[in-house]
Formats: sequence, C-alpha cells, structure tokens
Amino acid sequence: MLNYPILKYSSRLLDKSKHLLIQYYKKIILTLIVILILTSFIYGARYVYNKYTGKLDVIQMKRPFLNVYAVKPDGSEIMTNIVLITHPFTRDECEVQYNEAKVKGMHFLGCSSYSEFPGPISNVHDVLHDPKHTAWGYDYFTLTRGWLSCFRPENNAKWIKAGFPCANITESDFANYEQHKPDPDVKKEYDFIYICLKDGDKKPEDKDCPTTWQAHNRNYEKAKTFLDIMCKKYKLKGLLVGRIGCEMPPNCHQLMELTDFMPYHDFIKTYNKCKFIFLPNFSDASPRCLSEAMCFNLPVLMNSGIVGGWQFLDKDTGAFFDADKPDEFPPILDNFIKKLTNNEYKPRDWFIQNYGKYHSGKRFKAFTQEIFKEKELNFKFSEVDYLKPGI
Repeated sequence: MLNYPILKYSSRLLDKSKHLLIQYYKKIILTLIVILILTSFIYGARYVYNKYTGKLDVIQMKRPFLNVYAVKPDGSEIMTNIVLITHPFTRDECEVQYNEAKVKGMHFLGCSSYSEFPGPISNVHDVLHDPKHTAWGYDYFTLTRGWLSCFRPENNAKWIKAGFPCANITESDFANYEQHKPDPDVKKEYDFIYICLKDGDKKPEDKDCPTTWQAHNRNYEKAKTFLDIMCKKYKLKGLLVGRIGCEMPPNCHQLMELTDFMPYHDFIKTYNKCKFIFLPNFSDASPRCLSEAMCFNLPVLMNSGIVGGWQFLDKDTGAFFDADKPDEFPPILDNFIKKLTNNEYKPRDWFIQNYGKYHSGKRFKAFTQEIFKEKELNFKFSEVDYLKPGI
C-alpha cells in the first residue's frame, strides 16, 4: 500500500516522457519533411533557371559515365552537358551521381563499351551475367535519350530498344592517329601481337593460369588452336601481352614472347615492333587496341564473331576468320600473309579516311542534333566542328 503513490507518480512520469518523446520525433520528422521540400524546390528552381537561361552547371564525371566534348574549328574544346553511360550501374552511387547530374542539366546517351551492354552479358565469369544483379534493375533506355552502338544490325535488333535513336559510333572510333604513328626506324621484332591479360597467376598444382573473365572475352581457349597453327605451319613469331608465366600451345614455346601487364605508355610502343594484330576476341565491345593498332598501320586478323570492331574490317585493313572453324583457317592465313608481304593492306590510311575524330566526330555531332534541342545544351551546333568522348 505504501508504494502505490510512488507507482502512480512513476507511471505519470513515464507517460509524460513518452508524450515528450513522441512530440520530439514528430518535430524531427516535420523538420526533415520541410528540408526535403525546400531542397526539392531549390533544385527544381535551379533546374528551371538553368534550362531557360542556358547557364548549365556542367560537371566532370567518372566511369561508368564519360563526358562528351565539343571541338571548335580552332581546336579549342568545351566540356558539354552530354554524358555517355558506358557500363551498367554496379554501385549505388551511380544512381546518386546520375540524379545529381540530371538536376544540374546534364543529358545522357548510352554507349556500348562493355561486352554486350545494354544486352545480357554472355561472360559466365562476370557478375553481370546474372540477370538478377541489381544493375539490371535499371531501364537504361529510360535513363538515356539515344544510344551509340558497336553491334551488327541483328544484335541491335536484340539488344537495343525498338525505335530508340541509335548510331554506329564507338569509343574506339576516336583512336588518336595524330599521336599514334608508325615509326619506320623501329625494327619489326614480331610477326603479330595478341593482347590477352591473365586472370591470375598459375599455381604449382595447376597446368595453366586460371581462365575466367579476361580469357573469355579474348576467346583464349579457342585462340590457342589458331596460335598453334601459326607457329607450327607458318613459324610466325608472336608477342602475347599480359600472360607471362602461363602455358603456351606446344609449337609456340620458342616462337612467342610473353609479357606481364604493361603500363599504357610502354604498351603503345609495342605496336611498332609488330607486323599485324591477331584478334580472336569474342565478347569485346569494339576494343580500342584494334583501332590503335590500325593507326600504327597494323593489318587485322579478326574473329568474325566479335561483338564490336567488325566495322573496321575491309579488304584494305585485314581479314576475318571463324573462331569455330579452325580447319578453314590455313587458306585464310595464306592469303592474309601474301597480302601482308606485298604491302597490299593500308589500315592506317583507311582508318583516317573513314574514322577518327573528324569523321566519327561529325557523325556524333549529327546524331546529337537529331536528339537534342540546342536550348538544352551548353553549346551551339553552329559554333563547333565535331563532338568526341573524353577518352
């Protein structure tokens, strides 16, 4: 009986504390709502102001985003408010960065620079091979206004949304042939170069280095058959970049030099030491090493099944072979070596006449003119010569 007043007082105190706590939380929630509304209003007003005054807040972005630059006739460059999405969103911050950029008046185009993206990734060693990966929760055609594709028409039909604005333009179109030049004073030490980085070092108990992501995209398992043919029958000497310490086909041990991963400024010099580039690659979206090799005047021996890069092959630049039909390879190689020996291939001249920043850049500019109204952009089309990705 003596404790009842104390219990009643404690109960009233507890009720009062609960009431105060509820009121406190209500104030916090109300404050957060007000902040959210004010922030939305400020950003919304800023967007409207930017849109109608042309004073856009252009921002530098990092992969998977790639800024686009407009180049004036005098060579000066403007970082535009157009950005490419080159890779699926594998990090939450990608969505945050995208939304922040949209508020600031940035506009987006898709760009096929990663395997079959925006289509399903065929590489079973890639986390994005899983269709349930969070990166596939985004509709990249909703996020963009158009698409730069490296695919053949039949793959565009499968992987690009029907009716979506699309142009055959790739990052590799813009290889810098003014910087990448053949040097006649450099001795040709190798017949060919093949780039296939290893996926890890060979362990003592293993026969070879692990073959996962890199090996799949560069089609290494099938490539070994063709390397063996080139070594055994034709005694061709090759430079294999990125697979030091790994096994070679039996007939290539004395004819192929293997390197480790090379810094870019060292790697780019190796093209001048080679006569042609061997490209058995499969799930590769128009590899830049292809167009760079062409700038150094290296003809191309390429897998006809490559995802992107096929557009660079012409009678003046090289030859296709079918990576699934090694029996058909010898006559193709015979003809290729004959034309190579007779200097019939002109890959550098062909690339300059058809691609590079001027030709591909003007096509890029024309494509954006079809998609964007000039008032949406931070430059005038009449004042720029061409557009280019910031690679």
